[in-house]
Amino acid sequence: MKCMMVAASHSPLLDFPARESASVLNIYAGIDAARGRITAFDPELVVFFGVDHYGGQHMASMPSFCVGVEAEAIDDVGGTPGRLNVPRELAIEAVSAIRKLGVDTAASYAMEVDHGFSQSLSRFTGGVATYPVLPIFMSCIQIPFSPYARGRALGEAVGRFVQSLKYERVLFMGTGGLAHDPSGIFPPIDVVSERWRPYILHGNAQTEVDRQAWIDWEIAVHKRGAVQMAGDDVHDYDVGIRPEWDETFLDTLCAGDLTVFDNWDPEQVMATAGIGAVETQTWVAAAQAMQTVTGAVPTRSLYAPSKEVGLGYGIVQAGPAPAL
Repeated sequence: MKCMMVAASHSPLLDFPARESASVLNIYAGIDAARGRITAFDPELVVFFGVDHYGGQHMASMPSFCVGVEAEAIDDVGGTPGRLNVPRELAIEAVSAIRKLGVDTAASYAMEVDHGFSQSLSRFTGGVATYPVLPIFMSCIQIPFSPYARGRALGEAVGRFVQSLKYERVLFMGTGGLAHDPSGIFPPIDVVSERWRPYILHGNAQTEVDRQAWIDWEIAVHKRGAVQMAGDDVHDYDVGIRPEWDETFLDTLCAGDLTVFDNWDPEQVMATAGIGAVETQTWVAAAQAMQTVTGAVPTRSLYAPSKEVGLGYGIVQAGPAPAL
């Protein structure tokens, strides 16, 4: 078995930046290069650690982790709709194996995912169903968060499960971060307006708020924000970009000792770098899964602060490398 790992930021604004600045073009080029490497690798399975922004997971019952046995991507802001190609029996086996290895994960037989999965699947692999995919949700949208240590433990358990499989080529992916704070767009339940509270709490299990109304509002807010952030009088720091935090995270991730993250407090991460930075738990999980199977350490492929995209966009990769 050989494995490859890619982790990257995501942003709905990649679909409609107010202007294609040098940083935006640099990001597009980085994504194209990574997609070329993935295409050449031709994975037989993609193990995907992703997040959600009230597209499929809601606050009535928010799991720390959830494996999709069946999964569908919704047509949200920045997302690509379609049914994910999930190997059903493999996903069920994964849930059992992960639990036996000491990490409690939920299972969904009707998982819905938003751009926290579908954007990177589409842009890096060519579509949401190009390859068989094992979707693993990690809750990073609202307190209380799981510790980074538990996210890393999830990655290790997934890596050990993958070691037992007969695939020749497996790709680990993580998506989210780096520093940014979209809490005004995806608000916590305690501060959300009464207009959207029923949807954030219950999703489609209620009838007061239609999901399409929520999605339409999200699209409108993002498009207005794209124009505002691209203004000449707006600076990176004004939109929540924190290069110093991003650099520290990237350097730590690529240093090889992922146990360092066990001491990271997600609430402190949120306070320093915005709630969007907590999504970097998916990078840690993907990197740990890769390291468990192959021992390979990720390297930085791209870091491009971009106010037009609303964050410092990063890509790291590891491998292809043979299993230990």
